[in-house]
Amino acid sequence: MITFSTLAILLPAAIMLHVTEEFLFPGGFAEWYAELRPPKTEGIRYGYLVWINTLMIGVCVLPLYLGENPRAISIWYCNTAIAGINACFHIYGVFVLKKYSPGVVTGVLFYLPLFIVGSWQLLSAESISLLKASVFVAIAIGYHVFSYIRQGR
Repeated sequence: MITFSTLAILLPAAIMLHVTEEFLFPGGFAEWYAELRPPKTEGIRYGYLVWINTLMIGVCVLPLYLGENPRAISIWYCNTAIAGINACFHIYGVFVLKKYSPGVVTGVLFYLPLFIVGSWQLLSAESISLLKASVFVAIAIGYHVFSYIRQGR
């Protein structure tokens, strides 16, 4: 069993590795995303990508600060659900474009296992309810759908 403290440390590490894969090494996420979802007007919104990734990293460290309590667990779970759905988005993009997606490796190796293991542990320990977990997964899906639609404008 992995402790919540360990889960709380693994999430920011996974996010930092994921963002590194997307934008630094090998990078190219913005161009790949513009190919997956061609923008109709302004092109890729780099400011949005920087803002949303900075926000994600900032929020995912809150559980480390707050310690193991219901609020920290909720924050962690919501962020991990977003990360897990993000991995699915990258996998989807690989199948659609039939080419590598910057972020798919770390998404598959880190985001999905963290989401699955964290879900299993937190739900089985009743640290988070199935209803709350479902709401967070719905928020994660909604965020990605919103981003996908927004990019096409």
